[in-house]
Amino acid sequence: MRQLFFFMLLLALPAAILAALLYSAGRYLYSLYEDKKELKQLDAIAAESAARREQRRREDAKRLENGCQHTFDAGIGFPPGVCPKCGLARERPPGDCDHVWRRVESPMPASSCVLCGKTYRTEL
Repeated sequence: MRQLFFFMLLLALPAAILAALLYSAGRYLYSLYEDKKELKQLDAIAAESAARREQRRREDAKRLENGCQHTFDAGIGFPPGVCPKCGLARERPPGDCDHVWRRVESPMPASSCVLCGKTYRTEL
């Protein structure tokens, strides 16, 4: 009886080690598959993001092509980087409004956005 017990133990131990090894290899292969799938998704997201950036860059360049000979940073009462002739900024401002600044009659140099009404005042 003892011999049978030790014989079964001798057979069960390598079988358990082999099963653990196969389980570990299976988990490793599954993690490789998941990583490959995730990298595909990340590549797709990166390509989409690059396309959006390129489209945004083209739109930003196109918005300044309005026939104005831009002179940025030359107007008193306008925010930095804004052309006082047409009122557009060199770079699109953050937020929803693409401000178009116009000079406001006031005792202090100031300008106001035609689209959203935001006011910019220069402190002298």
